[in-house]
Amino acid sequence: MTVKEGYETFTLVWCEREVEVSVQANWLNTGHWHIELRCVERLPVTETGYRSHFAPEGVPSAQDDVRMYVLEWLDTSAQDPSWQRYVEDSKQLKLF
Repeated sequence: MTVKEGYETFTLVWCEREVEVSVQANWLNTGHWHIELRCVERLPVTETGYRSHFAPEGVPSAQDDVRMYVLEWLDTSAQDPSWQRYVEDSKQLKLF
């Protein structure tokens, strides 16, 4: 687990993928939340497994809200046809 000063870190599971979430409220006194996602597998919001994201003040408002925010963000992004193609293609063995 990555530990960063000023950040709370927790792990959640989304579609059988373990996602480490680091979050800091009021990042640099801007009122924004800084949310970092880390996963060894690709996610619908990042091809590399890492994503840094800034959420406006008030959204989310607490760690439980961060969990729901991240899960909803992933679920919504997973509706993209390119993500759905990726998931379907990853189920098939490729010869080339």
